[in-house]
Amino acid sequence: MNKTFKNIVKIFAILFLALSFTTLSSGDPFPKFDAVDFKGKEVNNEVFKDSPVTIMSIWFTGCKGCINEMPTLQKISEDLKDKNVKVMSICLDTYENKKIKDEAQKIIDAKGVKYPNLAVKPSEEIDAYLKNLTAFPTTLLIGRDGKVIDNISLGSQDKIDELYKKIDEIIASEGK
Repeated sequence: MNKTFKNIVKIFAILFLALSFTTLSSGDPFPKFDAVDFKGKEVNNEVFKDSPVTIMSIWFTGCKGCINEMPTLQKISEDLKDKNVKVMSICLDTYENKKIKDEAQKIIDAKGVKYPNLAVKPSEEIDAYLKNLTAFPTTLLIGRDGKVIDNISLGSQDKIDELYKKIDEIIASEGK
């Protein structure tokens, strides 16, 4: 009996962990948030309405993969500017920590990043999402309606070409 109980507890623990590490799927709305970009401008979910697609990268200052992705995101930002595609990032560890924000700014400057980087104000909805992320960087495509279109991975030119194709398809479907 004791062994059966322990197995049941293990199963529930595994289910709980599996459910707590879920990420956003296609069609899910990106959590409501309020933020300040590194230049002091306030930003919230309304920012998505201005572009057919927003590429949102979520990173932190200790993530080498996140930092290495920045020049690629900057290139994408420049390449897709004429299509009104926005690139933005949320830096997880900067909102209330000036020392870390200064470190993040040094990283951004060193990588030549010009797209907006956000420090998100703590709130129940966005915190619940951000605290459950398990892979970094997390890079999402978000539509004008604020819903997640896809979770993308960058790293090779083939993936960037696929991304550009997908974005062109999204923009084309908006006109229909």
